[in-house]
Amino acid sequence: MPRNSTSEESSSDPQLERQVETIRNLVDSYMKIVTKTTRDMVPKAIMMLIINNAKDFINGELLAHLYASGDQAQMMEESAESATRREEMLRMYRACKDALQIIGDVSMATVSSPLPPPVKNDWLPSGLDNPRLSPPSPGGPRKPAPTVQGSLGGRNPPLPPATGRPAPAIPNRPGGGAPPLPGGRPGGALPPPMLPS
Repeated sequence: MPRNSTSEESSSDPQLERQVETIRNLVDSYMKIVTKTTRDMVPKAIMMLIINNAKDFINGELLAHLYASGDQAQMMEESAESATRREEMLRMYRACKDALQIIGDVSMATVSSPLPPPVKNDWLPSGLDNPRLSPPSPGGPRKPAPTVQGSLGGRNPPLPPATGRPAPAIPNRPGGGAPPLPGGRPGGALPPPMLPS
C-alpha cells in the first residue's frame, strides 16, 4: 500500500518532477565543469611549484657553489666531444651545400626535347590488291627487283652461296630432301624477296 501511495503522489505532480529533473541536469553540468577545471589547474599548479622551487635553488645555492668552485672560463670551455660533433656537422653541411649546387647546375644545363609525334599512316593507299606486297616508300616508287630467267621462263629464287657442305636436312620430313614446291604458280617457285632501294 505505501508503494502505491508514493507512486500516486509522484505521478500526481508532474511539475515537481520537471523541477527535480532540471535541478539534476544543472548539478551534473556543474560537476562536469568543476572536474574539467580541476584537471586543467592541477598540472599547472604543480609546474608552477616545481619551477619556483628550482629558481630559488639556482639563485640561492647553485650559483654560490659554481662561483666558489674555481675558474669560470674553464667551465665555459667546449668539451672535445662537442667540438668533434660540431666539426662533423659543419663538414656535412658544406658537403650537402656543394651537392645541392651541383644538382642545380646539372638540372639547369640539361635540355629536354619533346617526344616526336606519332607516325600517321594516312598516306598509305587504302586498296592494296596484294597484302603481301609492302606499301610504296614515301620517297618515291621502288625499283623493280632483278629477276633471274630460268629455263622455264619463270622467276626463280636467288641461288644460295656455293659452299663445300651439303644443305642440312629438314627435321620431321620423310626423305630428308627439299620441301615440296607449292603448286598453282608458274615455275612452282616463290617470288624473290624485295630488296630495299
